[in-house]
Amino acid sequence: MSIISFKGFNYVGKCVKLPIVQCFLARNASIKNEAQDVDVVTATAGKTLSEEEVQAICDKSRLNHGHRNMVNGRLPYDKPVHRYHNTVKYKRKLYGRYGDASNVSPGLAWPTAEDLEDIREYESLAYPLTIQEMQKNALEVIERERQEIQMNQQRIDNNMKKLNGWLKEIKEKAAKKLLEAQQAKEKKEKLIEEVKKHFGYKIDPKDDRFKEMLVKREKEEKKKIREEKKKVREEKLLNYLDSKAK
Repeated sequence: MSIISFKGFNYVGKCVKLPIVQCFLARNASIKNEAQDVDVVTATAGKTLSEEEVQAICDKSRLNHGHRNMVNGRLPYDKPVHRYHNTVKYKRKLYGRYGDASNVSPGLAWPTAEDLEDIREYESLAYPLTIQEMQKNALEVIERERQEIQMNQQRIDNNMKKLNGWLKEIKEKAAKKLLEAQQAKEKKEKLIEEVKKHFGYKIDPKDDRFKEMLVKREKEEKKKIREEKKKVREEKLLNYLDSKAK
């Protein structure tokens, strides 16, 4: 809070950030408004004032005539003031807000022949189908969605029935892989033992000679397996030919 003195006037208020001249002008404008009100009251003393004059004296809103009427729920203007006041759109708006008090004919709210033609053209483009056709299409969409839901539910039911079989198959595959991994491990360990016996003494598995021998034995083992498979295929082929000859 600060106090500013300028040409006999004291201004008290929060004007620390404002220049002294601005503070003085604001205070001076307020004093002028108050002086004008006093002059009006003095000039009208002893006279009989009309209601409009009294309201004008009491009005402190500083609103113009049209805005003041709108605030008080009255028509903004008794006569058209602006160009758009004569438009149909504005008059329809007045009748919608003020009713018969707007002095607008209710028939003006009804669309003209040109308006109806524009509406029909718009509806023919935006909504080309009739209500019956739209209803039929909506029912078809609902029926199609219902069938899709039913098919999905049926597929879920079938999958649930197959669930036990799938679980069993997965367990069998996992057991088979585990068995194959165990057999491969055992075979690897067997080859390592055979390589150690080949050298006849303890040798480090990281030794290059050990690694070369291990690779050699693995190749021999794979070759042996291929020969066994080939022999089995040949036996099957011979049995098939014998069955055909008979």
